Amino acid sequence: MGKKVEEGIAGVQQGRVLRGRVRTVRADGLVVIFADAESKDVACEILQVSGPPNCLARGDDVLVWRPGPGEQGVVLGRIGVDANPGDSPRLPDELLLEAKNGLTLRVGDGSITLRADGKILIKGKDLVSHAKRLNRIKGGAVSIN
Repeated sequence: MGKKVEEGIAGVQQGRVLRGRVRTVRADGLVVIFADAESKDVACEILQVSGPPNCLARGDDVLVWRPGPGEQGVVLGRIGVDANPGDSPRLPDELLLEAKNGLTLRVGDGSITLRADGKILIKGKDLVSHAKRLNRIKGGAVSIN
C-alpha cells in the first residue's frame, strides 16, 4: 500500500464510534453527549439526513462518532424505539425553521411562502379557514374579490 492510503486508514482507525447518552440539547443546535467514563462530555453536531430534523432529548441513547481528541463529535442517530410504539412520534415542544431570504412549504398545488420582506403568500385551489371562536382578518386594507 502507498503511504497516503496507509495514513488514511490510520486516520479512520483513530476515530471511535461509541454509544452515548444525551445530556443537553443546546440552543445553538449542538448536543452535549456523555459517552463513557473515560471521556469528558462532548458537544456534537447531528448528522442530518433527508426528512424531519432529529428530535433528540435529554436521556436519549445515541450512536456518536468521536474523530479524535479535541475534535467535535457527530451524533449519527438515536438508538432504540419510542417508549410507546403505537403512539405518534415524539414531537418537539417548539420547532423553529429559519431561512435568510424565504421559506416555502409546498405540497402538490398548494404552498405557503414566507419572504424576508414580511410578505406571506398562500396559494391553493381552495382556501378554507375554520375557527372555533373568533376568526379575525386585520390589515391596513382588506380586499375581498
